[in-house]
Amino acid sequence: MIRSILSAVALVNILVPALLPAKVLERQAGATLTAIEMNHGDTLRFRLADGDVRTLVLDSTNAEILERNRGGIVYAFSAKVRIDGHPLTMLRYVGTQESFYEPCVVNGMRIWFDCVRAIFEKVPMRYPATGNRRRRPRMDARFAVQDATLPICPEAIRPWYPNDAYFIDVGTCYNGDDCWMGAYLAEACHGGMDINHRRGEPLWAPIRFDDQWNFDSLAAGDENNRWRGTRRWPNGDLWALQSHHHIRLVVPEHTPIEAGTQYADAAGVHVGSHDHTHFEFKIAHHAGDRLVDFDDTETEPALSEQPQVVHLDPWILFWQIFETARQRDGRLRAGMQPLRPVGTGETVRFGPGPSQHGKPARHYWTFGDGGWSDRESPRHVYARPGTYAVTLTVASGDEIDRSSQLLTVDGEPIEAPTLTLHSPSELSFDPRPAHALDVYGVPPRTIPHTLSFLARKSRPRPSAKTVHLRNVGGGTLSSAVLTLPGGADTGWLTLTTAGSGNRQTLRVATDARNLAPGAYAAVVEVNCPGAVNSPQRFRITLVVSDAAPEDSVVVDDRDEGFSCTPYFWVGHKFVRCRERGYNGFYRTNGGRADAGQFARFTPDLAAGRYLVALRTETPYSQPLRFRAHIRCASGDTWVDVQPHVSRIIGRFDFHEGSDGFVEFHAENSSGLLIADAVEFTRLGDID
Repeated sequence: MIRSILSAVALVNILVPALLPAKVLERQAGATLTAIEMNHGDTLRFRLADGDVRTLVLDSTNAEILERNRGGIVYAFSAKVRIDGHPLTMLRYVGTQESFYEPCVVNGMRIWFDCVRAIFEKVPMRYPATGNRRRRPRMDARFAVQDATLPICPEAIRPWYPNDAYFIDVGTCYNGDDCWMGAYLAEACHGGMDINHRRGEPLWAPIRFDDQWNFDSLAAGDENNRWRGTRRWPNGDLWALQSHHHIRLVVPEHTPIEAGTQYADAAGVHVGSHDHTHFEFKIAHHAGDRLVDFDDTETEPALSEQPQVVHLDPWILFWQIFETARQRDGRLRAGMQPLRPVGTGETVRFGPGPSQHGKPARHYWTFGDGGWSDRESPRHVYARPGTYAVTLTVASGDEIDRSSQLLTVDGEPIEAPTLTLHSPSELSFDPRPAHALDVYGVPPRTIPHTLSFLARKSRPRPSAKTVHLRNVGGGTLSSAVLTLPGGADTGWLTLTTAGSGNRQTLRVATDARNLAPGAYAAVVEVNCPGAVNSPQRFRITLVVSDAAPEDSVVVDDRDEGFSCTPYFWVGHKFVRCRERGYNGFYRTNGGRADAGQFARFTPDLAAGRYLVALRTETPYSQPLRFRAHIRCASGDTWVDVQPHVSRIIGRFDFHEGSDGFVEFHAENSSGLLIADAVEFTRLGDID
């Protein structure tokens, strides 16, 4: 009977939002971020600080479990939206490092994609009977939005707990599972964020609090110490920040405290498997002088009685905390000026933001359509309408950082030829997908539009690579003219053009016979006179190594020799998972068979014939079939692989160096494809 009632309640929760008429929600960017819940068909009209209005229409939402094991659950959720009329799929992962994401910035509006109702059709809510269900969105999706030029609140947010790393490692979230809405203990979504740290460490006030107190305490007979601090902002918004499991308060209750004040000794009461603090973030918009009940009561007050309480991912707070700390400490940050909608054929000026903190830096831009620039403030023209990811990578000394924004382009395709460059099998030349989010605190491994070569005295001329000249506009490209700006000695570099019109290619070859060991670099400029966005440039790097290559090599997913298509392959750090793969970590496709998605393992080998196999530590415990692409001395070949039948991929000849690779392709795969580690064992010389 109880199960039937619960099923009926769940059905009502699903059907009622679908039966409600679509709404147009008008919101204004203010001093604090705006939380919004929407049903399918609803429209948000969000007025930026400069008066421009952005529209977000929610078309549909989805959630799917990618991996379930004894240690935890990895899942993804998505929303199909239209931003200023342009379709965009927003995607989030939970239970992986991608849980700590850079928010999406599109046309000057920053969006945190917080949660969807569809999650709870797959993974239940933990402790729903105690009111924890309020952490679920009441509608189909929940977002938080802000003008991209503004922080989430009008005062600097200070650290909440000791963290000198400027990011959160998902492995420190209780058992590696308890990020926001993470499947706690592989069972149910937990409505907060649990972060492990040493018992007795201080907790500081991130903002000034008007009031703060223990709403549960051992002294009152409760089984835990749970604290809440509240702040009413001048615009009427009321925030509540919570921390649970502290040992004791060190400030009197119901007194204001300033930002930076230590208010508790953390992580020592009712902590379970690990000393940790549980963090929560709740807001009520335009609360004014009205009383707001932030407690997790099961009865929801009518919206006419008091403002709606919205639970948000505490990561939003920590994102701003880390951003503020990085600026305060002079860390390199790849900020860019906010982008706005543009038209086809319009010249767009891009510029870095103020967040490099005065450090001299090199700038590398990609524009989402194959275009690239190494100028600080480049100009670019879009030939076709669509939604494009603009990414800025900055490098200064040993520091490197990256940030992205989206812009929408309207209008008819332009008829003039428009030049872009592409290199087959080179991930750094692939346009960034619009849905891909950066993982916060994880610096990029490579500079975009870079061809990399490795040479030794024993093989001074690695295999050449090809760059294709692409016309993404109309008409026909004129013959390319090549130059090498910068004045560097490039006698080690040979460039050869072939073809004509829209079928031109550029062969790039390197020769290290006269070079000492070290690193060399060059920039090539390709000019097709009369083409839009011409000239285009790309980078070439050559490493001349004096270390002998190995006869037996394992390429792990954490090594420099590993690369993969962005924002698709994910991996967990579940403490309770016994099978963690080679070196304790692996990535998976989540059972998805999407076209164009692959993981690549590139070894540095001595010349010879090799046995190529999957490592025994990789937990291929279920039937799996996928296609592997091998680039070897004889060219390219494809092999069907079934790891539950045999770990051997095959025997192949490889030249010396890093010209060869093995790729796992998700397309047409069946089962959970794990990208973990590939072993190359030398069998003998090439026949």
